Amino acid sequence: MVEITIGQMESGKRVQRLVRQMLPRVPLSGIYKMVRTGRVKLNGKRAKADDIVSVGDVIRLYMAEADYEQVSKQEKKFSGMDSNIEVIYEDNEMIVVNKPAGLLTHGTKDEHKETLVNQVLAYLHRKGQLESKRFSPSPVHRLDRNTSGLVIFAKSGEIIRSLSMNIHGHQIEKWYLAIVKGVVASSGEVTASLDRENGIRTVVDTEGKPSTTIYTPLVSRDGTTVVQIQLVSGRTHQIRAHFSYIGHPLLGDVKYGGGRPIKDSHEVHQWLHAWKIKIPDGRNLVAPIPVPFREKLQQLGYNQSDIQKIDASLQVDSATFGSN
Repeated sequence: MVEITIGQMESGKRVQRLVRQMLPRVPLSGIYKMVRTGRVKLNGKRAKADDIVSVGDVIRLYMAEADYEQVSKQEKKFSGMDSNIEVIYEDNEMIVVNKPAGLLTHGTKDEHKETLVNQVLAYLHRKGQLESKRFSPSPVHRLDRNTSGLVIFAKSGEIIRSLSMNIHGHQIEKWYLAIVKGVVASSGEVTASLDRENGIRTVVDTEGKPSTTIYTPLVSRDGTTVVQIQLVSGRTHQIRAHFSYIGHPLLGDVKYGGGRPIKDSHEVHQWLHAWKIKIPDGRNLVAPIPVPFREKLQQLGYNQSDIQKIDASLQVDSATFGSN
C-alpha cells in the first residue's frame, strides 16, 4: 500500500485526475479500474472519481510500493525546452507571464511541444518548483496563438479553482490594446450575442451567448485606429468577432475581415495585446506593449506623439506589476 498526504499543490484536484498524475505510466483505463474497484481510498473511505481533495487529506493506493515506484516515474521532460519567459508577477500561488504572439497557450494534436504551458513548466522545473507528481501548474485562461499578453498560471488545484470561479463570476477584469481598420470616432459598447460556427469562427447570433465588449479609441492615423478594449464577457474570439461585426476588424485578421497580412518580419497576425488584468484583491497586472506592436504603429504612420498618447492612456493608478 502507498499512502500520500495532500499538500497545497494538490489541493482542489479531483481524485481521478490526481491519481492519473501520480501514475503517469498507468493507462487511463487502468486508473478508471483502480477507482472503480476500490483500490483508491480517501481518508480511509472508498474514493469516488469526482471527490475533491484538500490539504491534509490522505490518499491510499492499494498497490505494491515497488510497482508504484515504476509506474510513478516521469519521463524525462523539458530537455531543450525554452524557459526564457517574461514573468510579470510571481508568488507562491500563481505566476503571470507575457505571452508573445505566435505561441500556442496549450498544445494541439499537430503541435504539442513549443507551447506557453511547456515553457512555464520548464521555467518552474529549473527553479525546483515541480517536485510534486500530483499537480502541474496550469493556465487559468488562454489567449489565441497570435494574441500577445498576460496569461495567469495557478500553482495549485485550489488556486486554479478559485481563479476560474473569479473569471466566470466576472471578478477578474481584462483590458486589451488593438489596431483596427477604419476610424473609430467615439467610445462604445458591443452587446451582440455570439456562437461558434463549425468550431472555426465565432459569429453574431441572436441565439448565441450574451457577450459584451467595451472600447475606447485612443488615436487614429491613415485609416486605422488604436483602441483600448475592456472584455466584459470572455467568449472565444469575442474581440475579433465583435469588431468585425461593427465594421472595424482587427488589422491583419484574415479570418474576420482584417485583410491579408503583408509578408514582413512582424506582419504575421492580428494586432491584439492583452495588456492589463485586475484581480479581485485590487492588484493590476500590466504587460508592456511588445516591440513588434510598437514597430507596427510606426510602420502605419503613427508618430512619437501618437505613441506617447497611447502610453499615457495605459497608465495604472493602484498597485501595479509590470510596466510599459
